[in-house]
Amino acid sequence: MSESYCFLNGKIIPEKDASLPLSDIGILRAFSVYDGIASFEGKPFLFQNHYERFVRSATALGIAIPYSNEELYEALCEMLQKSHLTERANIRAVATGGTTIAGIEFKPENSTIFFTAVNFVPLPKEFYETGAKLITHEYKREFPEYKTVNYITGVLLQKRRKEAGAVEILYVKDGHVYECATSNIFIVKNGELVTPHKDVLPGITKKLVCVLAMKEGIVCREGDVSVDDLFAAEEVFITSSFKDIVPIVEIDGKMIKDGKKGLKTRQIMSLVQNYLDSRQGLDLQTRV
Repeated sequence: MSESYCFLNGKIIPEKDASLPLSDIGILRAFSVYDGIASFEGKPFLFQNHYERFVRSATALGIAIPYSNEELYEALCEMLQKSHLTERANIRAVATGGTTIAGIEFKPENSTIFFTAVNFVPLPKEFYETGAKLITHEYKREFPEYKTVNYITGVLLQKRRKEAGAVEILYVKDGHVYECATSNIFIVKNGELVTPHKDVLPGITKKLVCVLAMKEGIVCREGDVSVDDLFAAEEVFITSSFKDIVPIVEIDGKMIKDGKKGLKTRQIMSLVQNYLDSRQGLDLQTRV
């Protein structure tokens, strides 16, 4: 089995040799941000988009990212090659505030930055072929437009998700639909794609879907989505860097339309898969 490497504070080292101080504020106070990036053929996918989101999340918390996009792109390519992750892989990026001051403060310039990667493990084929289920939970993330490491609610709900045979947990609150624990959501309403726009993470795959759809003449817009809209939708699907496009045919035991993967969802799945197969988005210049 190949040895796994990681990027830690400017160095690429074997993962088994990596460590963080117990006084890191990311450990003591969960004060850190996160990003998830797909890679293909040993290169991060749409890295410019992910880098910008990573920096935006870190900046919101006052955490410094002391590396340029070029430096991190080259480092990740080297890390993936050393780990022999030359097929599809999942990269996880974390930035913390570094060593604490008196257990509660930090210096922005003392940030801890690390990246790890593992082989991509796809969801069961039937989720893509015949559709998957969601369960809902009344919740809205704190700092929802930034990708922090606060996944406490999502982690605690995994047992319930598995018992329900669901692929994801959908966060709703006060009659509004927001996002899933690790995915964005779209509905099809009057033949148009609609995705929540407020108090949600600006997903990279979500953005790719909108760009590709509009090029094909499919209307795609961001707007408010109510729970009533959700259950009245013609189609529903979710998007994620680690899942791509997953059709949703049932939510909380209620069937969406006729319970089958819809035409618009099929079109979007095909558009995204063709984009992935073309290996666009693997160079540093490409962004959506």
